[in-house]
Amino acid sequence: MMKSVLKWVIWLYVAAVCAYAFYEWYAYTGLYRLAAEWQLEQHGSYRARLTLLFPLLVLGSPAAVLVTLTGMQDQMRNAGSGAGSTAIFVLLGVVALAVATGAGWYGYVKSMETFNVESLDLSKGDTPRSTHVTITGIARTEYIIEFGTKRDSTTILDRYIPLTPASWRPGQPLVYFMKTNTTAYVPPGGGSMLMLSQRTPAFQITTQPGVLARDGLPGPVAEHYRKNNITVASPPILLDLSPGADLKPFFVTAGVSGIFGFVMLVSAGAAALRQRRQET
Repeated sequence: MMKSVLKWVIWLYVAAVCAYAFYEWYAYTGLYRLAAEWQLEQHGSYRARLTLLFPLLVLGSPAAVLVTLTGMQDQMRNAGSGAGSTAIFVLLGVVALAVATGAGWYGYVKSMETFNVESLDLSKGDTPRSTHVTITGIARTEYIIEFGTKRDSTTILDRYIPLTPASWRPGQPLVYFMKTNTTAYVPPGGGSMLMLSQRTPAFQITTQPGVLARDGLPGPVAEHYRKNNITVASPPILLDLSPGADLKPFFVTAGVSGIFGFVMLVSAGAAALRQRRQET
């Protein structure tokens, strides 16, 4: 009886570890951030999948130790052979699919909403009243940071560009940042294309519509500024120009939860089938 309860606890702990590891990946925090920043320090970029293994291994090791100490290796290896295990898989699968459905539906509802894009002029001292804005200010190209994330053999490169009022002077905090994967800026009214490079002098920019995120600056970018004695406001405000940036959290949650729920229900079906064969 005791081992049956313990097996439930272990499986629930493993599910919680997986959920928390994916949260660390999305929020760029905890052990995931620690592993990513070590790779950035050594190589200038990091591999998302490899980095995700670090919190999974570290947080999952207590469960592995507990299984070893209690002599439950065979039971966990044959986890699909009992009715209790089938119930665990079903419970986890149903909960995960419920989370996926709720997140996906909420993301869909938000995607159907209409919103006004606010024009924010930093030189006038404007403060945002909404999250969907365009910003007019000075692009401080000398402080551009390129941040690479490796996925398989591809490196996705984003640029983070501080945006300030014209009156800003070095030593004052940087508050607003623009995130983009483009390499050049074309003024809305036409004109010469300006490269988004540290070699380009600072220039006035009016951004495309984007989504504001408080404290949205990735850890490696903020750390780079800190190491170079460049003051960043607390919290910094990030303008993300990626399409659907405000919907990404919901659809990522729906996708990850949906895959996990599907795997759990398939495992439950396989466990039930295996148990029936053993009984006959």
